[in-house]
Amino acid sequence: MSQPLPQDRRSLKYIRLAVFLAEQPPDVNEVSMSLSEIEEVVGAPLPSNARFPSWWRNDEHRMHSRAWLTAGWKVRDMRGNNGVTFVRDRSTSQ
Repeated sequence: MSQPLPQDRRSLKYIRLAVFLAEQPPDVNEVSMSLSEIEEVVGAPLPSNARFPSWWRNDEHRMHSRAWLTAGWKVRDMRGNNGVTFVRDRSTSQ
């Protein structure tokens, strides 16, 4: 079982997700990922409440969602416990 990351390192995993999304080619408008694929990108297990759609709300006040919002993406939906679909937020692009 993995050890939880210290508080100052917890945000790093979400920065990795932001970088992954920001590096998508401009013509890619949608990225669907399983939760295990997201864990691979962030390099750590997601919290247990990430299995619930409410965790994936596009809420700029939450550290984890601020990562994908800052990268110019939004969560369109969560497919049960199977994964998440991110869509490019064209309203934030120049």
